[in-house]
Amino acid sequence: MRECYVNIDRKGREMVNHGSPSFPCACYHTSSHQVDVAWHWHEEFELIYLNSGTVRCSAGDRRFLLHGGEAAFINAGVPHTLFQRLGEPYDEHDIVFHARLVYGEVGSVFYDKYLLPLLRCTALPGFKLSPEIPWQKEAISHLRLAVSCLLEKRDLYELSVRSALSAFLGLLWKENQNVIGPAALKPPASRERVQKMLDYFHSHYQDPVTLDELSAQANICKRECQRVFKSVLGLTPSQYFEQYRLSLSVSLLLNTRESIIDISGKCGFQSPSYFTKVFHKRYGLTPTEFRASQAAPPASS
Repeated sequence: MRECYVNIDRKGREMVNHGSPSFPCACYHTSSHQVDVAWHWHEEFELIYLNSGTVRCSAGDRRFLLHGGEAAFINAGVPHTLFQRLGEPYDEHDIVFHARLVYGEVGSVFYDKYLLPLLRCTALPGFKLSPEIPWQKEAISHLRLAVSCLLEKRDLYELSVRSALSAFLGLLWKENQNVIGPAALKPPASRERVQKMLDYFHSHYQDPVTLDELSAQANICKRECQRVFKSVLGLTPSQYFEQYRLSLSVSLLLNTRESIIDISGKCGFQSPSYFTKVFHKRYGLTPTEFRASQAAPPASS
């Protein structure tokens, strides 16, 4: 088990190998002292189990509040994030695993009949699982078993983890088969357009990115740019920009001794005063107060 620190590239893709090529699965731990988990995406599924507290989770255009004992499923390739509610601590474990752990080989019945349609199902970017719903309670029990096996690593734990995750995905398929099918296999044009715009923003976030620049990447007008952003991510472009930049600023505040002015500029904020204003609105502290409340960061090289 490892603490969850997200390292992403310019396209927002996580730059981490989860597990190993022979066992593509890893378990992580996140606690509220890390504040937010930045927007990111990866080719693997992600399953989140909230041990205690409350946290806001976003997966694509879906928003849900997780409470202790609840879980979440995040589909492969879907941008997602965790936001701590102000003043409410939380603690969670998550499993990130590649679908091939379950399907084995491309062309197998598990791949063609079950996993490929799920991987391409745009109707299921992510959702919350509650112990109050019988099938979801059973799915959560499979997730908890997989977490336990990965933490304890007893004999044959790899087989137990694969079995538990297969059972989880089997329940998910059974209860959502009405939306997992051929009609969902082709990604909508809106998602492709947003990906192009995100690619541009992630490469230019230190500069003032305008709607004109953003919409030009997808060859659409500004109004359509705002519409597709809202439909795919549930956020306006400006809301996404602010969340992304704030997540980057938290990392710099925690891990470097760079000045507030330098961090403000590196993260693309209009000015240090504006950075302080939006940071305080989000976290209830100024950047200086936030840094002082945490363990002293190491000196930058």
